[in-house]
Amino acid sequence: MRFSHNPELFCYFCNIIRLNAQVKMNKLLLIALVTLFNSLLNAQNGSDKKYLLTTNTNTVGISVLSLTDPYLSPLVYTGNGIQYEHVSRRFLNTSNTNWSMQSKLDFEGGFLLNPAKTSAMTYMGVDYSWGMNYHFRPMRGLLLLAGGNCSVGFGYKDVPRNINNPGNVDLATNLNFSGVAVYDIPLRRRTLKLQLAVETPLIGWMYVPLAGASYYEMFMLGNLSNISHFSSVVNKRGINPKLTVDVPFKRNTWRFGVGYQGLQYKANNMVFSRNEMSLIIGTTFDVIKFGGRMRTAPRDFISTND
Repeated sequence: MRFSHNPELFCYFCNIIRLNAQVKMNKLLLIALVTLFNSLLNAQNGSDKKYLLTTNTNTVGISVLSLTDPYLSPLVYTGNGIQYEHVSRRFLNTSNTNWSMQSKLDFEGGFLLNPAKTSAMTYMGVDYSWGMNYHFRPMRGLLLLAGGNCSVGFGYKDVPRNINNPGNVDLATNLNFSGVAVYDIPLRRRTLKLQLAVETPLIGWMYVPLAGASYYEMFMLGNLSNISHFSSVVNKRGINPKLTVDVPFKRNTWRFGVGYQGLQYKANNMVFSRNEMSLIIGTTFDVIKFGGRMRTAPRDFISTND
C-alpha cells in the first residue's frame, strides 16, 4: 500500500517524524542550557572565593648617621650606614578588610668617626616589630592606616680606642604608634602609590648602664644597680618617618624613597641620641601561601611538590 493512496497514513508518519525531531531538539537544548548554567555557576563560585595575599616589601638603603653615647664618649660620632628592611602585611581574614597585621625586620650597620677623626665607632643593630593597623578609606584613591606595634631592638656600639669600656649594648622594647597614608597617583600608563609612614615610641623598657661602670663589674661581680629603666615620652622621644613611591613596571614594582630617624633618651644622668637620613630602594610584591589540609591550592595552581 502506497502513501499516495492513503493521505491520512502519510500525514500520520510525517507527524511522528516531526515529533521525534522536536524531542531530540528539546533534549539538545536542555543539555546546552544545563551545561551553560553549570559553567556560569562554577565561574560565579570561583569569582566569589577570596584568598589572602601577603604584601612583602624588601628595601636596602644607605644613610648619613650620627650617634651620641655618653657611656663611651661625650663626643658626637658621625659617619655612614647601610640598612636592610623586610616588611610583611596582610589582612586578618577574607571577610574583614578593615584590620591588617604587619611584621617588620630591620638590620643596620655603620662606621662613624669623632669630630677630630682620631677615633672610630662601629655600630650594628637589629630590630623586630609586630603590630596591627585599622584601614580607613575616606576618599577614592586615599588609604589611611592607624595602629600600633610592639618592637624589640638590640644594638652594639664599639670604640676600640677605649680600654676599660670599649663597647656598649643597646637593648629596648617599645610600644609604638604607627600611621600610614597611601595616595594613588594615576598616570597614562601606570598608577603610582605615594606613601608616608610614621612611627613613634610611647612606652617601653630600656637597658642603660651607669656611667663608668664596666661590664665586668655588672655581669661578673653582679653590680646590676640602675641598669633597667621604664621609658615613656618623658625620657624617650623619637620619630621615624618614611616617604616612598611605588612604581610598577612590566614584571616588578619598585620602591624609591627617603627616610629619617630621630631618637633621644635619657637615663642615669646621660643623654643618648641618634639621627639618620637615608635613601631607600627596593621591591614590593604580593604572595599567597598554601599548605596542609586547610590551605590547599586551587586546581589551576601548579606546584613542584605535585
